[in-house]
Amino acid sequence: MINEKKELPYLPIWIFKLRIPGIHYKMEKVEFIQGLIVGATALSAIPYMTEYLGLPYELAWSCIILEAFLYILHANLGDPVIPGWITATLPLTLAYLTTYEQGPKRIQAMIALQLLVGLVFIFMGITKLAESFIRNIPTSIKGGILLATPITVLQGQLSENGQLKNYPIAVGVGALFLAIISFSSKYQEARKKYKVLDIIAQYGNLFPYLIAMIIGIIVGELALPSVEFGTFIKVPQFKEMFDTVSVFGVGFPGFKMFLNALPLALICYVIAFGDFVTSESLINEAKEARDDEIIDFNSSRSNLISGIRNVILSIFAPFPPLAGPLWVGMTVSVSIRYKEGKKAMKSLIGAMGSFRLGTFISVICIPVVTLLKPVFPVGAGITLIFQAFVCARIGMEYCESDLDKSIAAIMAVVLAMQGSAWALLVGFGLNLLLSNWSIPGLNKERE
Repeated sequence: MINEKKELPYLPIWIFKLRIPGIHYKMEKVEFIQGLIVGATALSAIPYMTEYLGLPYELAWSCIILEAFLYILHANLGDPVIPGWITATLPLTLAYLTTYEQGPKRIQAMIALQLLVGLVFIFMGITKLAESFIRNIPTSIKGGILLATPITVLQGQLSENGQLKNYPIAVGVGALFLAIISFSSKYQEARKKYKVLDIIAQYGNLFPYLIAMIIGIIVGELALPSVEFGTFIKVPQFKEMFDTVSVFGVGFPGFKMFLNALPLALICYVIAFGDFVTSESLINEAKEARDDEIIDFNSSRSNLISGIRNVILSIFAPFPPLAGPLWVGMTVSVSIRYKEGKKAMKSLIGAMGSFRLGTFISVICIPVVTLLKPVFPVGAGITLIFQAFVCARIGMEYCESDLDKSIAAIMAVVLAMQGSAWALLVGFGLNLLLSNWSIPGLNKERE
């Protein structure tokens, strides 16, 4: 039985467990270095902010510095995960934004959506209703939401401004390589024999991005990087952020805008909820592997921290990929090393905090950012295509019957073509009319 004294020291603040790097936990060098290298991939969000929100490059970079800083909250407030984006919602969010004219109105629409998402996270964290909420949603609805992603992704990628359209070889090679290292059974077998293949897989997106950049440069799709060494640290443009992007600069969204964003906000939470389930599963596996450390995962705490991140970003720097509770690839990578024992890694939560601290330093380090700048639009395309593949697979797994699959497919098309409000109406309507939903409290049996 684990002795409670073996939990990392912390300062209790309500449900949170405040830990300060270097004081309450030892910095893990391997994870910190990974954060310095892989962390720059956070800047692949810049094209979404420049293209869809109309922000200048430097201002978009400043907004991402704030977003990367908020990553640190999870481990340092007691949540043993590596957080990320709600990537699967990105195509839906971008489609939603295009219904508004670019400029202050579109930024307000993003503020409304992200603020609602943040408040839903916080509400679910305080009330602990998350599991009940998700459990009572028909599986066909969950499947339909996820199956809409590949449709919206391909629509965007093949459009005039789509990354796959403009960088077909670089994006195609990068997305294919990422899919191979993630899902190919032959590659997983080869990892056991060849250390280099194992290292490539552990670093997740990094090598597909770098290979895509090299291929893109060779075939002429991308320009050579121009690394800047004169100034080392990027100072965020706080004044421009306040005047141009924040709610204080563009104004608070109107009630109608919040009403339009509400269905999509609920869909975003449904998608993000799967990350909490995944987080708990990964943490339980880590607990079983070692008995020298108490690892305290609390879904309410994770909900609250994710909500706080989204609320802060919505007010100061609205962020289209949204603030999600988990980066699956890196959390898995860190957990695997943790299982190797105390000599490999002293503390899981210390490693996760070290990684995200490295990430923050990475995005403010001008030489690293300028080196990877050419690959940002390609990285965005790779991320979306890979997420489309993942969402298609998971969406089909959600569907338990042929009727589920039919409803999910119809709902997915409506969601991609007509938006979230119509999709939810069609999805729930079909489930009711076809007796495909056991409504809680009415004891109806599903046929």
